[in-house]
Amino acid sequence: MNPSSKTASSVSLIIFEGGRVDGVLETQMQMVRQAMVLDLVDRAKDAGFQQIVVVTSYPELAQRLQPAQVEVVLDREIERPFHFGERLRDAVENCRLEKVLYMGGASAPLISSAELQYMREILEQNDEVFLTNNYHSADLVGFSPASALSRITLPPIDNTLALALGNEGGLRFVPMQRTLGMNFDVDTPTDVLIMSVHPSLGPHTREAVQVLNWDFTRAEAIRDLLGNPSGELVLYGRVGSTLFQYLDANTRCRIRLYSEERGMKALGRDARGEVQALMGKLVEELGYGAFFSFLAEIAGGAVLDTRVLFEHFHWQLSATDRFASDLGELHLISHNALREFTRAALGAPIPILLGGHSLVAGGLWALVDAGIRGA
Repeated sequence: MNPSSKTASSVSLIIFEGGRVDGVLETQMQMVRQAMVLDLVDRAKDAGFQQIVVVTSYPELAQRLQPAQVEVVLDREIERPFHFGERLRDAVENCRLEKVLYMGGASAPLISSAELQYMREILEQNDEVFLTNNYHSADLVGFSPASALSRITLPPIDNTLALALGNEGGLRFVPMQRTLGMNFDVDTPTDVLIMSVHPSLGPHTREAVQVLNWDFTRAEAIRDLLGNPSGELVLYGRVGSTLFQYLDANTRCRIRLYSEERGMKALGRDARGEVQALMGKLVEELGYGAFFSFLAEIAGGAVLDTRVLFEHFHWQLSATDRFASDLGELHLISHNALREFTRAALGAPIPILLGGHSLVAGGLWALVDAGIRGA
């Protein structure tokens, strides 16, 4: 679409999806994420977006998007360090965008066209505003005008864009109702396992998930535990109050909640090596095997945001190592301590679900919702 044909109040959707890919698990994740972009484009069209821009480093995704008639910016500078804010500014300026809804390619696989339309209409009808799915760790941000990017220190990652628009850009925050569609994203293989059982999964993504040969049993066991009135679940990590309120109202099991290090990435605590976790100290004191045995003494299952623990341990891990730990693929883990940690988790007498922030944000929400809807 020619940018000059847009109306003065038009809102454009811009999707970022790219990055380096190494190893079999990352390749599988990439293929699922590309399918998610295709479904997101279809839903955005149904939501009335007249201009959709996809910024990607994957030539195969650019080719798959050709029939969709969207604007594709192929990022061929993958070898230089990626700076999110600079690339976003360049895309906004080059495509002459006036009002923007930004989304990461894996940010909302369960979002509906109605939710996308709702956000589009808010931005169309208001100026000097921004909205987001997570103020402190965003991967979905709408803002008007797009020129507000010139007022802020451009953030290196998308998680801090909303904070910058509010604190430096002077835009007014428009809060939105928290929904599963806007708060479940895919960062890890565990998230893929969870979304695969949800009825709102798009057709492109469902097709991509069906070819994976991954073990779904631990995720299924946790889903069943959530509906067991005599069950008890340990929930650990960067857990917000909204999720706990939802779980408290919609699950039948008892929940032991341990929340710490919220905003770890957005505040840069991980980058500066400042993460200190009470649960991490407990793991160090007990040892891996005894720690998971203790969890089995107090609960029938556990869901762990392991990224907090990894930062507490100061482990330098590759994406392959993290993903392999999530899936329990011990032979793919090169980090010795992580391999033993994961082995202990797999050997626990209760199901232990390992993952990242999205697991203890939208992941459990999606599992409960799928159960309610009979998926």
